[in-house]
Amino acid sequence: MNPLQHLTYNPMLVNSARRLHVAGILRWCEYRLRGRKICLPMSEGELVVPLPDARQFRSLQGFYREEWGELRFLQAVERRLRYGGISYDVGSSIGQFLIPVAKLVGERGLVIGFEPNRANYEQLIIAVAACGLSNARVFRLALGDHDGEAQIFGSGSGATLVPPAGNREGRSHGEAVRVRRGDDLHAAEGLPLPKVVKIDVEGAEFAVLNGLTGTLSSPVCELLCLEIHPQLAPPTVSTEMVLSLVRSFGFNHAECRPRRDVIHLIAEKAREVSQ
Repeated sequence: MNPLQHLTYNPMLVNSARRLHVAGILRWCEYRLRGRKICLPMSEGELVVPLPDARQFRSLQGFYREEWGELRFLQAVERRLRYGGISYDVGSSIGQFLIPVAKLVGERGLVIGFEPNRANYEQLIIAVAACGLSNARVFRLALGDHDGEAQIFGSGSGATLVPPAGNREGRSHGEAVRVRRGDDLHAAEGLPLPKVVKIDVEGAEFAVLNGLTGTLSSPVCELLCLEIHPQLAPPTVSTEMVLSLVRSFGFNHAECRPRRDVIHLIAEKAREVSQ
């Protein structure tokens, strides 16, 4: 974290700014001082991501702080994905992965996002348009292991299809969303097979993986970046079940790193088995 970021994330300064009702002014100042963009360190130089406004800048900047692990996912993607590449982003949230990957693959590439939460989706669509990304396509739906409808619980980056603990019978009511099996949607929409898939779905990862069996088993798909949420997963799903399913798709190199209550998995297929 650079000195400016360190200062603007200082808890005392942040709390004081909120009490004085000047947080928005400080956020705008940082946005202008940083040139209205985020510069992400990659192996082949910085990836410059222009952002439309100070709020979007501040929101996305938080995802690239070390503890979030988003930057490590992006650096893994850079090793596999080049100009013209195809990527799926399952659980796109507000674009912390989709926007820089769209910049990475360029106008001849394509990033396909899936975000069911209405507020996240609307913010993402605005950001994609403001960044001038013609190579991003976003579906407002959730991927899962069936076609139908479900309830989404929570808000922001924590929105999930898994009912909260104590409400496993569906007694809580959330936002109604469409659910599609990823493989079925791929066939129905004529979507290209991705070389890279990122999944961050707050505990629903096992169902998403099952619905993408054909896609992830394809030799075209070489890299999977997956957030595993053991504490949010259904009671019948264990972390080992998720890892075993990933291995069954042919991902024979995997790196797992725990981050607080989340496990970040980067799984790759040997290049000799790729087409």
